[in-house]
Amino acid sequence: MFPGLVAALLLLFAAPAGAADDARLALERFMAGLETFSAEFTQTVSDETGFTLQESEGVMHLGLPDRLYWEVREPFPQVVVSDGRELWTFEPDLAQATVRPLGDALEATPIAAISQPDRLEEHFRTLILPVPDGEALRLLLLPRDEHADFVRMMLDLTPDGDLVRMQFEDLFGQVTDVRFSASERNPELDPDTFRFEVPDGADVYRP
Repeated sequence: MFPGLVAALLLLFAAPAGAADDARLALERFMAGLETFSAEFTQTVSDETGFTLQESEGVMHLGLPDRLYWEVREPFPQVVVSDGRELWTFEPDLAQATVRPLGDALEATPIAAISQPDRLEEHFRTLILPVPDGEALRLLLLPRDEHADFVRMMLDLTPDGDLVRMQFEDLFGQVTDVRFSASERNPELDPDTFRFEVPDGADVYRP
């Protein structure tokens, strides 16, 4: 059992039934009619002791169910793109791109929770948690896939169904905390947003 789960379950049982209903309603509001989603984000990565390893910022675009554009702009640029068939990861500083068939790759990542909302129950066991400041509604998601690259994930949503935070813990105890801002539901996105063209001179690896 991963660190913090016991405490999380205790909090779950302490949460009033109304809070659970509100959290599920907020998730349903987020999912309802969602086709595309865009947001800016700040991201903090901490080790198992809570020490901050990295802070970054960037932008995300989603095209449900399997298209993704995730760009970290600072301090170490990185681009992740899914066109529905392949998943590309590009490191500009290394001039290196890695590509693999999409297959189930996206389903084993935290982004599946919001990119494939109609399959949420298929991918995750869902629990409701109280939030200390009371300003959001929190869902604890436990991946059903034993090969997933993370052990738990939390989503914070406003009562209106606006996604404001995503946090997940990987297999090594590192915690990634993503705070979203300037989010937009169903924006019109250029199809080229989800196409990756290998820059001249970049090496391509196919594991």
